[in-house]
Amino acid sequence: MMKIASWIKYVLTGLLIGLVVGGLVGFVYANSLLKPGAEVSCTGYIDKIKSRGKLIMGTSADWPPFEYVDKQGNIVGIDVEIGKRIAESIGVPLEIKDMKFAALIEALKNGMVDIVIADIVPTADRLKQVDFSLPYYIRKGNAVIVLKNSSIKDINDLYGKTIGVQLGTVQEKWAQDNLNGKATIKSYDRVYPEMIMTLKRGDLDAIIVADKIGEALITKDPDLKIAFYVGPSSVGGSVAMPKCAEDLKYVVNKIIENLINSGEIEKIFRNETLKWFESS
Repeated sequence: MMKIASWIKYVLTGLLIGLVVGGLVGFVYANSLLKPGAEVSCTGYIDKIKSRGKLIMGTSADWPPFEYVDKQGNIVGIDVEIGKRIAESIGVPLEIKDMKFAALIEALKNGMVDIVIADIVPTADRLKQVDFSLPYYIRKGNAVIVLKNSSIKDINDLYGKTIGVQLGTVQEKWAQDNLNGKATIKSYDRVYPEMIMTLKRGDLDAIIVADKIGEALITKDPDLKIAFYVGPSSVGGSVAMPKCAEDLKYVVNKIIENLINSGEIEKIFRNETLKWFESS
């Protein structure tokens, strides 16, 4: 597994990338003001949260160690810890709504949640619909997970195979763009345990997940391995927010900057990953 101390250096560099991304978001948002159909008020979003008395966070609790359900039935993980710090900064408790990953953007647009923290990447399509914070880590690619005895070792070996991906993710899009017509692609609502069980049962030849998830999965399960990585390195998880919620975006970006600059984000990644390993 790539050590957190190593990738955190990329996160610092990622802040510069995040500033560029933020500028692009601002450009998309500015253009959106010229079009009808804005769904969220431009001012006082934090006041709305304070008046309600809670910050509502949307996530998909099947992506350990970022978010998952522990043995006590609580939703925990890296993203939950980030959500807690945002709520504390605003001065309200955090409420978490668990749903399918593919439903998160619509839930945010429709006002069901205030933020989405689910290791979600600010893709061009998502930027058209919602706003994003600075990234809190950098990806090195997508991990192709196979069984330990698998002979799959490069992309050519995926041709003619059955590949599992999670619905609505960048991994699903990569598979559709690069493997459509060359392999059978099956999309699932949940990575853990659904996709893992299907892979171990032999109904899938490989699954494609985010790099950090893959590294956590192979550490947890000795029957699995990362065959190789696909796709380029990129900005990793960011916090998604409604368009026009500039006051909320400012607070969230300050929290992320502080977590990175203080080294606290490194501790969160390390501690939450260890907790997941120990709880299984």
